[in-house]
Amino acid sequence: MKKIFTENIPTKLMALVMAVALWLYAINRHTGDLTTTVSLTVSVPEGITVVEQSTSKITIHLQGPQNVIDTVDNMIKDRKISARYVIKESPDGIEDQLKQSIFIKKEHLDLPPAVKLISVYPDKIDVVLGKLQKKKLKVVLQKKGEPAVGYNIVNEFIFPGEVEVTGPLSALKEASSINTVSVDIGGISGEQNRTFPWRIEIDQKVTINRGDKTISVPVVCKEDVRIWLQIMEQQDTRLFVKMRVKVIGPAEYPYVIKLQDEFADVKVKGPKLLLDKLNTEDVILYIDVSSLKPPGPYKQPIKCILPKNIELVDKLPEVHLDIRETLHSVEAR
Repeated sequence: MKKIFTENIPTKLMALVMAVALWLYAINRHTGDLTTTVSLTVSVPEGITVVEQSTSKITIHLQGPQNVIDTVDNMIKDRKISARYVIKESPDGIEDQLKQSIFIKKEHLDLPPAVKLISVYPDKIDVVLGKLQKKKLKVVLQKKGEPAVGYNIVNEFIFPGEVEVTGPLSALKEASSINTVSVDIGGISGEQNRTFPWRIEIDQKVTINRGDKTISVPVVCKEDVRIWLQIMEQQDTRLFVKMRVKVIGPAEYPYVIKLQDEFADVKVKGPKLLLDKLNTEDVILYIDVSSLKPPGPYKQPIKCILPKNIELVDKLPEVHLDIRETLHSVEAR
């Protein structure tokens, strides 16, 4: 048994090496195909920016040893492989805009040597380069959400009102303003009046109109702004119809009062939250007859008692009344 393992050792080692080599050769000879999509980044020198790019993704067809193709596939899924094209155009060669077409090759993908690039789609990518400039733009506050029920934003203030922006010459010639990032005002109430100012960043793009299209162009702004919002309770009005007019006089008033119209309409205003809770019992209409004596008729203004922070919208009308002595008061004479 010992002879079996100890005889012809060099020959046996050579056979093992050849077997491993053949196995590796067989693996590498097995060709794999991969069609997938990768992101495309176009880099430009300082002083230039990419205004438009026909696509930010390309579809590539690769071939190579199956084990290498599998590795490349995993690297693309992990975003470790993408396409990157470097433009070397000088800013001095661009007056305003410059359109170029680029073609992606294997060297732009950083692929292993064993992988072959069969095709790229689209095979031509159009880019528009723009020369950069600086410009002051007005700041516009962007809001999302709604204030708490019963509250409104009645005023807003932004400081500074203008910021310096760096962007393509062609876009900044047409732009007059730039937005802040969206500020969430959902559910805010008067309590927030004490928390201002808020520091808000500037959105890194400007929006311009090109024909029937609206285009967003990337820009750079290194400033931020502070904002103040004036939040007040929402004001509203409410109409109370056919409210009874009460007659108020001194105790044991000896005269009889007859109103020509015992009812009146009253319109009030105030915070919406208060008005929504207001009942007819909270609104009192009356006339004071303390100083009136027969004979009549009289014309008296209607007065009103309202809860705090509620006001009349319109002046109340006058009421016509007759006044006469009671039988008891006549006999007392």
